[in-house]
Amino acid sequence: MRKGTHLLKLRVQLKAVGLLSTALLLSPPALAQNHSQTTLTPPAAARTATADSSVLPGNWTYRSFVNTVDLVDGDPQKALNLIFGEGIFSFAVSGTSLTGTFDMGGGYVLDLQGTVHSATPEAPLTVEIAGRGRDDTPTVGWEYDYHGNLAYLWPNGVNQAAALVGTVIRAKPHDGGAAGFVASFIPVKRP
Repeated sequence: MRKGTHLLKLRVQLKAVGLLSTALLLSPPALAQNHSQTTLTPPAAARTATADSSVLPGNWTYRSFVNTVDLVDGDPQKALNLIFGEGIFSFAVSGTSLTGTFDMGGGYVLDLQGTVHSATPEAPLTVEIAGRGRDDTPTVGWEYDYHGNLAYLWPNGVNQAAALVGTVIRAKPHDGGAAGFVASFIPVKRP
């Protein structure tokens, strides 16, 4: 009886070791994306080295997205329906002032005015932009506000384009859309 109990304990221990080994073998990929904040936080010099406002002037391909937790499950139409807006941001910068346009095509244009906040060791370069519709265009009366940060520029990134990431809010209702609607946006710097 004692021998049977001993064998049973040994089998349980071996099974536990086998499960632990399997868990250890499977863990590295999962752990690779779950490093602690300390591991992923780059040194301050690396975060700010290329994060000055000189990256902003020029044209940016802009897309905004409806914020939803629903998966598209491979459905191209569901994915397309997530796009809230698309067009070209054109920026000019003088000191901390940003001006420009948001051209959505077909005469839909917003005039942009904003402020650039320089990067610090604690925060990335930030832009705050007000977009206002033009008189005698389809955007007359439109008002949108944008708040975005320069996305992290990887020191070892290959052909990484500069990108802003942020949110946009419809500041004033128009065409049946209520004020207060918020979407995420990502403009990518054009060559």
